[in-house]
Amino acid sequence: MARWGIHSGLSLPLLTADGVIGAVTIYAHCKNAFDDRAEELGRLFAAPAAVAAQNAQLIARTQRLATQLQKALTDRRIIERAVGIIMSRGGVTAAEAFGRIQMLSQRENVKVVEFADNVVQQAVRRARARHCGTS
Repeated sequence: MARWGIHSGLSLPLLTADGVIGAVTIYAHCKNAFDDRAEELGRLFAAPAAVAAQNAQLIARTQRLATQLQKALTDRRIIERAVGIIMSRGGVTAAEAFGRIQMLSQRENVKVVEFADNVVQQAVRRARARHCGTS
């Protein structure tokens, strides 16, 4: 640190009710720049900084969860469409159709939603081909 002209440092923990979530570190060029008063003032600033850091972490976790939930809902809609297609083609129950999707996705080593999406896309292509053939 001395190579960069830093001769003093004060590091304070960012404390929350959950524990330490980080630290604030202050550097100075002067030697012995920080005394007890500087530490006391630093602690006054560290408290709201800890709350802000904790809130930022909470917001980031909430955004990740919202993204995961949105993807799960989208995946579910795709799977439900594929289940409906298989039910109508095979005259089976929803549980049986979903079982088939699971079994075939495992056999082909693809995720259930990917297999279901392929079922839906194939059904769309067939329907378009029939529609274009009758026009």
